[in-house]
Amino acid sequence: MKPHKDKVLTGLAGEFYVLAQLAERGFTGALTLGNTKNVDIIVTSPNEKRITRLEVKTSSLPLRHEHLFGKDRFHIWAMSEKHETIKDKNLAYCFVVLKGKGLLPLFFIVPSTYVARYVRWQHRYWLKSRRQKVKDTPMRNFRIEENDPRGFQDNWRSLT
Repeated sequence: MKPHKDKVLTGLAGEFYVLAQLAERGFTGALTLGNTKNVDIIVTSPNEKRITRLEVKTSSLPLRHEHLFGKDRFHIWAMSEKHETIKDKNLAYCFVVLKGKGLLPLFFIVPSTYVARYVRWQHRYWLKSRRQKVKDTPMRNFRIEENDPRGFQDNWRSLT
């Protein structure tokens, strides 16, 4: 398979896993099929009192050490400069880690305000840490420590 096709299929797998998890918990989820900017799934809470837009980011990469950001291993997702400014109380990200065929992925639900703040901070921190000046790019990363100290894993209640 071509790398682009792999990336598209990984993203779709993540979105469908998220839809299944939402349905299992009584939420209604509607996939936007890529036609809506910054939104993959529109979620209605079980009591139908809240609608949340969900952006799904999926990775199948193993945990990695990044000593600049701490001694723990991290789940890491690619982001971009635009994610530094997307702050909306009705938007959340669901970061998905695919574990392999037949295994349930990990799900981390994170408010967009936290993601924006983190992505901005981590990039500036990375730039300052360079011994030699490097060219700034729009590439960014979002990380969650293996032990998830902020409790983002399976944080479905934040969508109610």
